[in-house]
Amino acid sequence: MSLRLRLIIICLLVALLPAIPLSLLVSNLLETSFNIGFNETVSGALDGGMTVSRAYLDRLQVVFENEAARIAARFPDSIPDSSLVISTLSEGTDPGSIDGFVILGGTDPVKRSGEDASGRIDAPPEVDSVLERITGGVPATRRASSGRHMEGLSFFVTDDRSIRLAVWQPPAACNGGSLVLFGKIDPEFIGAARRVLAGQQTFAKLRLVEDSLSRSFFYPFIIIYGIILVISLGLALFLAERLAAPLRRLASATTSVADGNWSIQLEPKAGGEIGRLISGFNRMVLRLESQRRRLTDLEKMAAWREMARHLAHEIKNPLLPIRLAVQEMRDQYKGENGQYREFLGESMRVVEDELSHLRKLVREFSAFARMPGMVPVQGSLPRLATDVAKLYAGARITIEAVPGVPDFPFDPDHMRRVLVNLIENSLSAVPDGVAAAVTIKIGRSGENVIVEFSDNGPGIPGEHRAMIFEPYFTTRTGGTGLGLALVKNIILLHGGTIEVGGGPGQGATFTITLPLAGPRVESHTEEG
Repeated sequence: MSLRLRLIIICLLVALLPAIPLSLLVSNLLETSFNIGFNETVSGALDGGMTVSRAYLDRLQVVFENEAARIAARFPDSIPDSSLVISTLSEGTDPGSIDGFVILGGTDPVKRSGEDASGRIDAPPEVDSVLERITGGVPATRRASSGRHMEGLSFFVTDDRSIRLAVWQPPAACNGGSLVLFGKIDPEFIGAARRVLAGQQTFAKLRLVEDSLSRSFFYPFIIIYGIILVISLGLALFLAERLAAPLRRLASATTSVADGNWSIQLEPKAGGEIGRLISGFNRMVLRLESQRRRLTDLEKMAAWREMARHLAHEIKNPLLPIRLAVQEMRDQYKGENGQYREFLGESMRVVEDELSHLRKLVREFSAFARMPGMVPVQGSLPRLATDVAKLYAGARITIEAVPGVPDFPFDPDHMRRVLVNLIENSLSAVPDGVAAAVTIKIGRSGENVIVEFSDNGPGIPGEHRAMIFEPYFTTRTGGTGLGLALVKNIILLHGGTIEVGGGPGQGATFTITLPLAGPRVESHTEEG
């Protein structure tokens, strides 16, 4: 199973696992919430409130009607003046039920037979205007008496039940006229009763749609959770791809390194831990490649040194017999032929020259084959370079040491040989008639000392750079090709590297990198 698929499954499980208990919890919360509001206690309280309100209003209406009937019975034939009405009101058992009255005079009897569609009495215009003033414009509807019916006494109540009215028109009155009695109910009570009624109606509606209301809350929750789940999965896919892609590249690169591709480098596109992991992988590959090249070079140098040991042995052994044989040939000739004697002397000189050259080769082969044991000591490389430059008083050698280069462990004899070989290689490469100039720059880069060795010679052709450090490779007449090979061998034993640069006509540049930590312990032993 791929990493991406595993990440998707993990994200899906993380998103789905809480879905079931969360859905049950939401459903239970909704049910509990509705049960708290839609219970018999609330229903009974609302019904009781409406019952109490109706009973109170009905009782007030009965008291009002009884009081109005009592007053009307006191004036059966005519409408009295206001003082009599006030006196009559004060005699009542519940005078507070009537808040005021209006006396209307007239000549024509009020028509009581006709009523309009709204149930209002067919009264003279002045009665309607008085009713409108009393009710403040709120429509009033006629209602039947709750007690005994009394001809000429009509009862009205406003639509909001806040005002009760009674109109008394004596049937036997010859001069007409009306007595309008009215009583008002506390508006706060009316408002409270109205709110109780509205609550009861709302409660009844909610009870009817309780199940659908619960679903209307639960289904949106499921939809929103599903949308969040889809978004989470999309985000999980995106994050999984961002996480898996660099890991796949890293796994592929690791396989390539295992197959021998030491030059692979990954671009750290990702940031954070993955980016640091890729950067660490790149540094690891570079170090492994450097170590691999160093080990390869050391193995090659060991092979070349072994071959140099055999060559020195094979060349050295016949040198003395050859020299003695030639001397014997010259000494044994007793003839008088001067030309032949001269030929023998010239041959002896040539043989001696060649033997001298062979002895030189033997010494160089032996020196290359038997590197003395390294003895690193704490020292100053700029000071050593200055001391070596003094040996070449006739040459222009410049030492440029950057301040801050610390002392570090190295073998001074070996490093002196490195500097001498590079200086002599540069001086011998400069054409005749040109003043040789050698520049040695010493600086620091991180935990390494960098030595840049450059000259004003003809430079090194590109095709020679890959072989210039190989033993026995040389472009100079009479050269052995061991100088630069010896230099590289010493640098490798110090745990460093050496590279060559500079093209034809630009001079040669050798860049040496040496660790400030010094050579490793295993490099101090003598090889061969």
